[in-house]
Amino acid sequence: MTTTAPARQVTQTILHEQDGDVPGNCLQAAVASLLDLDLNVVPHFITHDDWLNRLIVFGQEHGYLVRCEWQPETPTPLGIAIGPSPRGVQHAVVVIDDETAWDPHPSRAGLLSVSLVLEFTPLPEAGGAR
Repeated sequence: MTTTAPARQVTQTILHEQDGDVPGNCLQAAVASLLDLDLNVVPHFITHDDWLNRLIVFGQEHGYLVRCEWQPETPTPLGIAIGPSPRGVQHAVVVIDDETAWDPHPSRAGLLSVSLVLEFTPLPEAGGAR
């Protein structure tokens, strides 16, 4: 199966290596890519202690149920995978049908493994669809 890249491919603008005080914005760029949004309208979730709750609410506001799966038992049709990158830091990429569809880091090196999956399921009543 060939994985289709998201329509909008947003590259992160803050790299982990740039400033140790501000985390990279790969998650923000992955969400923007997945939801076909400009980067500036997506919060930099990871700068908040309650980043996952904020992401879940943001997903709902944009027509998606966001579920956190530590060890997914079924394939992920649409979501974000998080895990260690070759650069030695946690990183987020867009996944479609369990395959990396877009890596927002300029290197496009992807993940070494997956620690967590954020699955995005369209909410029928909100009209969320890809």
